[in-house]
Amino acid sequence: MKALEKLFELRRSLDTYEREMGFDQLSEVEKSVLEFVMHSKDANITKITKDQYFMKYSLSTIKRAVGVLLTENIITATQSSVDKRAMVLEYNK
Repeated sequence: MKALEKLFELRRSLDTYEREMGFDQLSEVEKSVLEFVMHSKDANITKITKDQYFMKYSLSTIKRAVGVLLTENIITATQSSVDKRAMVLEYNK
């Protein structure tokens, strides 16, 4: 029971932080993708889909989340200098 109480406290704190940062309007998958992009160097869609956390999401769901973040100008995509096929995703500060 204590574990569930702690889990809810963490969820509430996360909700407060997301609201303060202005990310509360994003879906859960959009927030997760954004957090991955902020956390991971040279993030791209392939890297996202290969991460264990995102195995529960389809490629189209991840692409749609990336599209929303790009449209909202929260992240940018630039062509990788290493692999011209890859687009590196970065958080717009």
